[in-house]
Amino acid sequence: MMHTSYRKEIILASASIARKSILEQIGFTVIVKPTNTLEKNCVEHPGENVLSLSQQKMDIFKKMTPNWKSLLVPVITADTIVVCQESILGKPETKVSAKCMLQLLSGNNHSVYTGFSILFPGSNEYLSGYDSAEITFFPLSSNDIDDYLETDEWMRAAGSYKIQGAGLRLISSIKGSYFTVAGLPIHQISGILREQGFKNPESPPLW
Repeated sequence: MMHTSYRKEIILASASIARKSILEQIGFTVIVKPTNTLEKNCVEHPGENVLSLSQQKMDIFKKMTPNWKSLLVPVITADTIVVCQESILGKPETKVSAKCMLQLLSGNNHSVYTGFSILFPGSNEYLSGYDSAEITFFPLSSNDIDDYLETDEWMRAAGSYKIQGAGLRLISSIKGSYFTVAGLPIHQISGILREQGFKNPESPPLW
């Protein structure tokens, strides 16, 4: 369904500050309505995993929003995981588990997968997709890890780090999109929004 609209608002069903910031960079006013979903890995392939989790979050958003069919703006859900040595690293529950994750990532390559779903006004269905990026960490000393943990960026961060913060200093190389690692494959999402008519002519370029 095609929508001709220049509304600037978009609903982000996530409490992620990084995702909100990315959407604001392309000119949207972001309405935050997190689903507070208990994330649980459900399939083996990490891309299908984040895709499924973003869809689950959208289903939960619809259940917690009785008037969702009358919404006039798009809704976005997303989920991100880190995969290192075939282990899926979600969000750590404690500083100890965060330290273990960073020790695993130290000097190693890992993949970051982010899935998303977009619900458009007047539609019962949503469009979904995912993207991945390859990251290499510098070898980290115990002091490097302890210093980073003191930033508290590990909290609510897949893999225990945030690329949009001090976590950037841990990374020696990135192959893929910075925005996918930050939590929202914005180039894919922008393309879908434009195809559906939700472009914002006043938004600044993202690059």
